[in-house]
Formats: sequence, structure tokens, C-alpha cells
Amino acid sequence: MADGKDRKGRGTTSRRRRDQRDSAGRRTGRDGRSHRSAGAGGSPEAPDLTGPLDRIPLWLTLVVFGAVTLGLFREFVFSDQMLVGQDTLALGYMARAFFADALQTTGFPLWNPIILGGTPFLESLAGGDSLHPISVGLLFVMETYRALGWKLVIHVFLAGVGMYGWLRTLQVSRGAALIGGLGFLLAPYMVTLAFPGHDGKIFVTAMTPFLFWTLEWFLARRGWLPLAAMAGVIALVILSTHFQMAYFLFGAAGVYMAVRCLQLAQQEGEGKGPAGAGSAFGAFLLFSVLGAGITAVQLLPAVDYVTEHSRRAATTVEADAARGVAFSSSWSLHPEEALSLAVPEFIGNSAGTAEWTTDTYWGRNPFKLNHEYLGLVLLLLASLSFAGGRLPWVRWSLTGIGLTALLFALGQNTPVWRVFYEVVPGISLFRAPSMAIFITGFVVATLAALGVDRGARLVEEGKGATVLKILGSGVALLALGWLLAITGALSALWTSVLYRGITPAQLEALGTAEPHIVRGFGVAVVLTALVAGVWAAVSRRLLPAVLLVPSLALLVAVDQWRVNEPFLEVMDYRSFAAADANIQFLLDRQAEEDPFRVLSFARAGQDVEPGMHGLELAAGHHPNDLGRYRDLIGMEGSGLPENLARFNPNLLAVLNIRYILWPDFQFGPLEGSEPVSALQFADGRIFTSVHPSPTLPRARVVGDALVVDPHQTLATVLDLNRYDPSVQVVLEEEPPIQLGGRQIQGQVSWIDRTPNRLVFEVTATGPALVALAENWFPAWRATVDGSETPVLRADHALRAVAVPGGTHRVEMWFDAPLVRIGLWISLLSLVLVVAAAAVDPIRRRGSG
Repeated sequence: MADGKDRKGRGTTSRRRRDQRDSAGRRTGRDGRSHRSAGAGGSPEAPDLTGPLDRIPLWLTLVVFGAVTLGLFREFVFSDQMLVGQDTLALGYMARAFFADALQTTGFPLWNPIILGGTPFLESLAGGDSLHPISVGLLFVMETYRALGWKLVIHVFLAGVGMYGWLRTLQVSRGAALIGGLGFLLAPYMVTLAFPGHDGKIFVTAMTPFLFWTLEWFLARRGWLPLAAMAGVIALVILSTHFQMAYFLFGAAGVYMAVRCLQLAQQEGEGKGPAGAGSAFGAFLLFSVLGAGITAVQLLPAVDYVTEHSRRAATTVEADAARGVAFSSSWSLHPEEALSLAVPEFIGNSAGTAEWTTDTYWGRNPFKLNHEYLGLVLLLLASLSFAGGRLPWVRWSLTGIGLTALLFALGQNTPVWRVFYEVVPGISLFRAPSMAIFITGFVVATLAALGVDRGARLVEEGKGATVLKILGSGVALLALGWLLAITGALSALWTSVLYRGITPAQLEALGTAEPHIVRGFGVAVVLTALVAGVWAAVSRRLLPAVLLVPSLALLVAVDQWRVNEPFLEVMDYRSFAAADANIQFLLDRQAEEDPFRVLSFARAGQDVEPGMHGLELAAGHHPNDLGRYRDLIGMEGSGLPENLARFNPNLLAVLNIRYILWPDFQFGPLEGSEPVSALQFADGRIFTSVHPSPTLPRARVVGDALVVDPHQTLATVLDLNRYDPSVQVVLEEEPPIQLGGRQIQGQVSWIDRTPNRLVFEVTATGPALVALAENWFPAWRATVDGSETPVLRADHALRAVAVPGGTHRVEMWFDAPLVRIGLWISLLSLVLVVAAAAVDPIRRRGSG
């Protein structure tokens, strides 16, 4: 177990310890000493705190967690509204709606044709958590927009449950575990992620205590069931598809397990010593691999894709040294954010949902839509855990992990991040080091629970003054900060010493934030004084011992609730999802015409709203779209697709762009074009308009190919003097048949179009190529009249197949070998983990 003592009896030991009594009949602590024993260094007048801390039943804790969760999300839970998440509105809803519709119509989608010319669904993580059992299950029982909110509600509740379970494995008292679990459930570094729509981060954060729980459970029991549970947690973490957060979590858990096994190696007894420690760590590694194996169907294709085909490769594996460092260190925390971990108002925010979050962000990142606040009350309680006490290995190993995560989150502001970047494999693939702060938060919540128990023990021993000295130091420090903030000295000192490069715009934001910073320090002083006051009142018997946990829990809740509240908003789904006049016009055209794509310039070309209605887009937003397609349309990051913005006729034609959705309110009227549909303001001004665009069919028949060097394909496609897409296609290799020349004519008739399968009939007057305005990807295969033929990469990023003269049936389907291999590995791993989970129950039944 965590303090190195041997635990046997499979769960009965803790119950026996709770029932221990001294000779006088008084309840004793876990160390066997009377809570009221003056001979043990205590004071006869000291209150009994440990008893009340352990009398809180589990059901009451779960009710508290449930009530707090429902209260936090009340505007969503008790309505038919949609929970606001910026990425959910921008892409998440569209991708999940497409996924849910496909599941109920054509089956599990392997390709998403809606945005950016099409992307592989599993490989590009287009549907995010599309294999996560909670997420998928919710899609089958409620509307997609409600499922997107409920999965967050469920995970926030689970975060508290997992934290409680983890703390109880450390033999933390029930009351302290309630406080730690409540603090983690309300953690702003998790809950506020709902506003930017970062579902995967919430999932991983919520699963963090579950992983540590299973580790300690295994070390205590050494059975198969804890290992199987650990593998299941690892699988759930990976299926969140936030691989960066998962990587951080697995690294922290690996370090913790190594430290605990090192501790075991220094002890004697069954399952201990070097051999026992080695076998324990080996089992940990084996079942970690099995947990990852369960997700192989998602993990293997995604890892291959992100390093070979994703646009991310240009900023990671293919980037030069300077660009790679700049990318990976972007979105770090900075000194301003570090102070806001204790005083949330200090850094401000860009969310615009409350006065203190409106135009108050003056930090060094482009904007800020969430908060990394650790919780001041939790930090104060955590400080008590260092006043001696039990579990030194746990306390100090977790402290080291938490501090390392904090220093890493600060990016290039400390040397720690750069060491990891240069030494640890995989770090260069990620950006936003600030994400690692959830590890620090988990550690703080754990130490806070340990601090409650330690504080109670100190009070029982007549050392309440030690508790008050520690908390009093916090009051003094924050009071000094409040004084500096009130006088303006804090901001002046900060901008002259720590932030000399602050811009005029940031100074203006700092000015807006100033009154909130003053108030924030004032609130911090009051909270700290209240925490100290609770401990003082309890130690002097002015407050009944039974009220210690409720009082501290209330302060934790108030402290963190106030930060979370502005980041939980709802909106009317029907207004959000309603098709305006322009969208309805395009939907009508889609129902009557052959397949076409729409080019929307709203949101600087990042608009995906038409895709929400099933319209296929030439541009849009995706965090992992195909890199070659991005090159083709000239899009970098979240900028305009420059090649499309130049209205290159060749590009508009080969991409099958038949309509342009133009934001007149932003760019003015589209010159040289008359709209066929328009959405107007009340005063008659045009808001957005739809314009026709000359184009080619989705699948066109050509008899000539321009074969060029692979590095010249893009320039050739854009060259109006050299390339005529109506009769040619650009290839980077010779076609498999001798083409008939420019005089070849033909047509294509569509038979079937689903995400995973395209079937059409083609008639050509001679040997030709069918060029498709669909993205090329190596998983696409094709047959002509049942005989397999290669799918060629054409027009830099698109597809083509060769056909003889005459009429032929062409079928294309998505068949990714890594998906098939991953599926078999997933099934095998799942069987092994389930079998391992059954071993312990079978043994117990046999021995009984």
C-alpha cells in the first residue's frame, strides 16, 4: 500500500482499522494511537477530528458530487438547450452529426467527404471520440447536440468519483476524500474547457485519478482485476483521441509507478524486494500495452496519418528546427498565467461571458477562452500536507511530478520544457505545453486531501498553532499582493520587470483588468482568512468538529464555482441549426443537381456551417486535414485559402466548386458576379450571398495527362497557360494505359455515393482517365468492371482511375490495412483483458 505497510485481507484491513479502539474505548487513528491521547503528544482538550472525518458515508459523498455537477450544469441539464463550446460550434457538432447520421444510415464512416475535399475519418480523428463507449452510447439515446453536452456532464461527475476512489486507496479519511474529490470535480482547468469545446481534454483529466487509483489498487492487491481495470482506463483515455493529454498522463503515471516500485524494492516481505518490485513494474508495462492494444483500431491509423499525411507534419516532423520549436512551445503558460493559478482574475480572459472575462486578457498568447486556476483553498490545504505525517513517498513523488508539469507548462519561460523537447520522444509533435497543468492540478487536489487529514491530526495533537501559522502565511502573502494591486505597484512592477515587451493593446487590456485584479486579491485574502478561521474555530472548539468537512467543502465549492460559472453557457439549438435562405437555396440545388462543392469565405474560409446541413465544402476547418490538399488550396493554419481566394479558374474547376458563399458584410460585394441568393439585413444591405461558379463535374473524363515531377504538380495545376483541366489531368507518374488524347469525350453517371463507397458508370470514346474532385488517400481502392486498378494521385491531391474505351462500371471503396490490423489487435487485447479480469473472481469462487 501507499505507506509501505503490508495490506492483506483484500479490503478488510481498512475496515478493521476504522474499528480500532484504545483501552478507554476511544476510537484510534490508523497508526493505532488514540485521537485524544495526551501520552501520544496530544492534548486532552483537543477536539476529536479524525472520528468525524471518517463517519461520512459513501452514498452522501456521491449525492454531493451529483448535486454539485447538476447545479454546475443546471442551465443545460434542466432545459433543451445546447451547451456552448467554441470548437463544437465550429466543427465538433458538424462532425458528430455526420457520424451519428452515418451510423443510422450507411454504417460506420471511414471517410468524411464534407469538408476540405474529404478526410479519412478514423485516421484524422475527424469524429474525435467516435469510438469512446460513453460518447457513442449517448448518440444512440438522444439527439446529437444533447449528447455533446451530457458527455461532459458525466465526465465531470466521474472526475469527482475517481478522485475519491484514488484518495481512499491512499487511506485518506472519507471527509478529506470528499473535499479532494469535490475540488477535482470543480477544477476550473477541467470545467472551463467546456467553453472552448475541448472535450478530449476534459475526458483525459477526468480519467486521471482513475488511472492512479488502479495503480495503487494493484500495488495493494497484486491481483489480475486491478491490472485489467488499469488497462480499461488506459483504453478510455486513448479513445478520447486527445493523444497529447494522454501522453502527459501516461508519463506522469509511469514516473509515479517507478517511484512506488523503487520503494517496494527497499522493503521486505511477500511481493516486495527487488524481485517483487520488478514483477510489479513488468505487469504494469504489460497491461499498459494491452490497454493501448484495445484502442489499436484507432491508435495505429492515427499515428501513421499524423506523421505521414496530416497537415501537422509540416509543423512537426518536416519542420526546420526554429519552426519546430516555435510551434511546439506555442500556447504555453507565462508568468502572468502562473500567478493566476492562485488569483484567477490576474490574467483576465477573452471569453466575454462575464465582466471579468471580457477584454481583460493581457497575456502573451493570442487569446484565452479557458482558465487554469488550481483553486486557492485547495492550495492552502495542500500546504498542510507538508507539515510531516504519513505517505512521504507519495507526497514527495507527486510533488515532484506536479512541479515538473507546471514548469513544463511554462514552455520556454523555464529550461524544463526545452529539455523535454530535446530528449523525450514525441514532445516535438505537440504544441500548447500549458495542457500539462492538469497534472499539477491533480497533484494539488491529492495533497489537499492529505493536508486535511494532516491538519486534523495536528489539531488533535494540540499543534493547531502549526496549522494556523501555515495558513496565516498565506493570508499575509495575499494581503501584500492585495496592497500592491490596490496601489498599482503590482502592474507597474510586472510590466517593467517581467513583461517589458507588453504591447499597447495588452496594456489597454491590463487597464480593463485592473479593478478585477484588485477584487481578485481581495477575494483571495477573504478566502484564505476563512480557511484559517475554520481551522482556528475547530481547534478551539468554537465550531463543532463535525462541521469541519462541510465548512471546507463549502469554501472549496464557492472558490472554484465562481471561476467556472462564466464558462458554462447554453444556446438555443434550433436557432443554431436552422438553415438560412442561402443554405436552403444550396440544399435545393443539391437535391436537383449532380454533386458539387461549395466554397464559403465566411470566417476567413474556415466556415463549416454549411457542412452541418450536408453540403460538401472545398474549404473549412479541421485540425488534422490532409496536408497536400492544404497545399492545393493555399491554406496555412487558420488563414484564408489563398489559391481559392485568387479565384484561380483551374482550381475552381478541378475542385467541382459550383457555388461561392460570399460574406458581403465583411468584404463588400463580390465584383463581377451577380448573386443567385442573398441574406439581407433589415435595412436591405446584403449580409451573405450565393454566387455561381463555372466548374467541371465531380467526375470528369479526359484523354490526356500532363506527367510532371511530384514537386511541380501544384504549380502545374495553377498554370492557366499550360493546363486545361477540361481535357487533361496532372499526374506524377505515367498512367497504366495509353490514353486516347484530347479528342476523347465521355460522361459519368452516378450509381451510389456513400462515405465509404463510390460507384459510377463511365462511357468514353477511347482510353481515358476519370478524374475525381475527391481527395486521394492510399486507402482508396478501385475496380473497373470487377478488375482492380490503381487509384492515381491526380491534380496534386485528388484521384483518378484509368478506363478503356466504352462503357464500364467503376467502384471505389475505402480499405485501410492499418484499420483492419488495428481491429484484430483491439479484439485480441480486449479478450485478454476481459480474461484477466475474470481470473480473480474465478479463484475466489473456487477457493470458497
